Amino acid sequence: MSFVIAFAFVGVLLGGLAGYASLRRPDAHREAFASAHGYFWNIAPRLPFALVAAECLGRLLPPDVVSAWLGAGTGVSGVLIGSGVGAALPGGPMLAFPLAIALMRAGAGPEALVALITAWALVGINRTLLFEVPLLGMRFAIWRLALCVPLPIVAGAVAGALVGLGWWSG
Repeated sequence: MSFVIAFAFVGVLLGGLAGYASLRRPDAHREAFASAHGYFWNIAPRLPFALVAAECLGRLLPPDVVSAWLGAGTGVSGVLIGSGVGAALPGGPMLAFPLAIALMRAGAGPEALVALITAWALVGINRTLLFEVPLLGMRFAIWRLALCVPLPIVAGAVAGALVGLGWWSG
């Protein structure tokens, strides 16, 4: 029941924002759909390969090891490991999400997976070293990392709390 309420809330919020955007800039929706169409044709050819890779990787991962390190009962250590793996993970979404799917199928808990994806998106050591430090400077990178590093841990803890409350049905 709580999922239905949350879904309805998000739907009403998005509808209101879409209505406001339509009133403010009538051409905004057309631009957004054109942009989404371009993104779709960019991602669509890659998606089947990413899903096949996720399935193959899922078959290679030993479930007992994954559940022991990243399983639902691992608590803080699973969240920290997931955060570390996510932060160290190079590449884009066609690598991160298939890996998350494979880990989930091998027994990783939602807390660790949320921490992994959040760390991949926010911390990304590879992107920081290759792009951020050379382009924006070390000082900026240190400040951004200082602010972003705790967030995957917090996100994993919130996911763990939602699992404990029964709001997460896997």
